Amino acid sequence: MNRGNYPKISLEDIEGQSLTLGIKNFIISENKVNIHDYPFDFRYPHIVEGIAFAICAKGTGRIKINLKEFQIEANAIITILPNYIVEILEQSDDLLIEFLFFSFDFVSDLKLITETELFENIEEKAYLKINEDEANNLLEFHAFIVKQYKKTNHLYREKIAKNLLYTLIYEVLQLYYDKKIGNDDETLTRKEKHLHHFIKLLFKHHIQERSIAFYAGKMFITPKYLSQVIYETSGKNIQQWIDEMVIMAAKAFLKSSNMTVSQISEEMNFPNPSFFGSYFKKRTGMPPLQYRKS
Repeated sequence: MNRGNYPKISLEDIEGQSLTLGIKNFIISENKVNIHDYPFDFRYPHIVEGIAFAICAKGTGRIKINLKEFQIEANAIITILPNYIVEILEQSDDLLIEFLFFSFDFVSDLKLITETELFENIEEKAYLKINEDEANNLLEFHAFIVKQYKKTNHLYREKIAKNLLYTLIYEVLQLYYDKKIGNDDETLTRKEKHLHHFIKLLFKHHIQERSIAFYAGKMFITPKYLSQVIYETSGKNIQQWIDEMVIMAAKAFLKSSNMTVSQISEEMNFPNPSFFGSYFKKRTGMPPLQYRKS
């Protein structure tokens, strides 16, 4: 199925909703909310342009994330990374969630984001069932973030928000480690399994590898077939997937390290700093050093 016309959800789409609080590049639900309260028809797939943590506090449902179906119930975490495809298949009238939604740029200066373990562990399973005590702990932490977040006149409000978010990410990641998440993909079609495999490889190798041929070789299929499958199953060109992951890594290095542009270029396996600079500017609209200072 060609999904090239997926609608997208960005921070700008949610900003201004009465159910959320927001500062630049970071939005948090003030109370438990129902999906029906937002102007998005989640019965159809949407591409999420950001990172989100949602905690299910009540109710049930079924959701597809990157074409994989999960049962929603109370005491569960749904974790969405950039460019994930989300579709809600079914939901009870009493389904309530609390969430945080932020851009990659908001946390790009946190060294945690350069730790590929974060992406690899979460990518294994976007939906995680936890026990009631673990869920209450996260909900209490969420409430504390909201309390601090509402101090709109606080001089260090954004810094506090970042550091609280940093802590929450570690809390969630620890739950993933504790549950020893595995990869359960028996419900996927062959093409959907190719997409899942490609995304997993991309998270692992994007810092050094940008060629379609590399990923096709790892999957023992031709570049042409891989490109066709990725577009048919995700609605997005395979080179877009690669470029967006590479740029995300480059932004992280620029914001969270003292590496020079030359060192980042070498670390990311570009032929030279000039090529890296051109690649980065073409896709972001600004040179690497300008982004670092922004």
